[in-house]
Parts: sequence; C-alpha cells; structure tokens
Amino acid sequence: MSLPLVVMAAGLSTRYGRLKQLDGLGPGGETIMDYNVFDAARAGFTSVTYVVRREIIDDVRAHVDSVIGGTFPVDFVCQELDQLPDGFHAPADRAKPWGTAHAVLCAADTIDGPFAVCNADDLYGPEAFALLHEELSREPASCDGVAIGYQLDNTLSGAGGVARGICILTRGQMLERVTEVQNIQRRDGWITGYRTDGSPVELSGKEIVSMNLWGFTTPVIDLLRRQFRRFLEIWGADTHEECFLSSSVSRQIGLGATQVKVRQAPDSWFGITHAADRTRSEAILRERIASGVYPVHLADALARLN
Repeated sequence: MSLPLVVMAAGLSTRYGRLKQLDGLGPGGETIMDYNVFDAARAGFTSVTYVVRREIIDDVRAHVDSVIGGTFPVDFVCQELDQLPDGFHAPADRAKPWGTAHAVLCAADTIDGPFAVCNADDLYGPEAFALLHEELSREPASCDGVAIGYQLDNTLSGAGGVARGICILTRGQMLERVTEVQNIQRRDGWITGYRTDGSPVELSGKEIVSMNLWGFTTPVIDLLRRQFRRFLEIWGADTHEECFLSSSVSRQIGLGATQVKVRQAPDSWFGITHAADRTRSEAILRERIASGVYPVHLADALARLN
C-alpha cells in the first residue's frame, strides 16, 4: 500500500528568527524534517511531499536533494496565497499563509488516497510514525483519521509560549474535540495559556495535545475543502486570520461526520519554536545519535533503506 507523508514547511519562522525548515541541527547539517522523513521511511511510508512557499522552494529543494537525493520519491508543492477555490481572491495586502488546513489541501490536490501530515519543525520520533503507519495501513480502515498525541508538559518550551491543540478523548480513545490554546508556558509552577477568543486557561500538563502529526483518509479531505470554502466566505478579506487544521478536524467530529482515533506516542518529542530552543534541541539530537536512535550519516542510512 502506497502511503505518502506531507511535510508542512511553509511557515515564516517569525519567532525563531531564521528558517526552521532549513536549520541544520544534525552533525552533517541535517534538519528536523530530514529526521522525520527518515523515521517515516523506515516505518513504511513510501514518498514525501513538501509544502513550501515559492520564495524558499529552491533552497528547500537543494537541501532535500543533498540529504535524500534520489533514494526516496519526493515532490514539492507551493502554498500560494492565491491558490484558492474558484470565486475567491486573496487581499492585496495579505502576506501571511492561510494556515495549516490550507497547506494540507495544497498537497492533497496531488495525492490520491490516505496520507500522513507532519510539521517541519517538530521531531516526533520513530515509534510515532510506526503507530501512524499501522493505523493508516488497516484494511478496511478502522476510522477516518488518526492523531498521534503527546503529553502537554513534555512539549513545552523553556524559552517562551507555544500553541497546542488540547485533545479531549472519549473512553474509547477517540477524539471528541480539539481546543486551540496559544501562548502556553510554565509560570511559577503553573501552566497557563489563552484560547483563541482571548480567555485565559489553566492546564495541568497531563493533557494530551496534537502536534500536527495526523493521518487522513479521502472523506476527511473532502470535508476539509468544504470547510475552507466556508472559512473564505467569512474571513477571506482578512489579512491575518488562519484556517487551522486541528480546529477544522474538531468541527468535523462535532458534526458527527468524522471519526478520529488517537494513539499516544511513546517517544519524547522536541521541536524549535524560539531561537533559544536551538541549543537544547541540538543537545537532544546528539544524545539520540549517540544512543543509536539516529545514524551519524543520515543520507547514507536513507539510501540503505531503499
């Protein structure tokens, strides 16, 4: 069964100060997204599609070629502001991408069948991709989508606030809803954040959160296209509003149209949101290479997988 991975790599990296997608943290200049592709490949995923901005596509393509080369099928899709359904146009002064739901739709136009989605700047771990592949490979499919979850207090940055999708689960470990919470950080022993409407929220740290590691079947994507059209009808003239993937999936579940299974990853996540996250992330990556989780020469290891 052919299962592609979509890597969302079109972000602006405003808080980080440089392109997170291309920041070499590994010994040979490998990026976080390179290690995700390696984990996905050894889990059984068969290709990767990178969603990027046109301004950086040449740099991303050159980097991917240096690490992956011809050992793994790759494709590149640009997330353009004017890549919209018929009848819609981007505001002339909008510079911000339309959000993660739009990024997924840009890739979905080139993919037939189920696929996985991940961020370029979050390292999820090998077992997380193995769980995702296991669920997406089931025939017949046991659900419409899969979310790989992590415990909140293991996903915080010591350098500043982060945004997370807080998952509420049923007793059967199905996703009931996702609440987007922004600027989550630990202060004086408390974990606090703000909902998208600006209201404050206190968190225990034990909540399961989505880090945008998903698996989707075709029905989810069909509904996502309808949701994005509705989003544009309401917010299409806005210059900053985004269509979030997790919120869109949550609304599908709320309507009873979609069932999403949640599997909790046994891996320890790490990622880069703020510039100060870089040193810690490099150190964790060195530890994982030293312990054999990742090879010293990632390009050679990828070549051997094929």
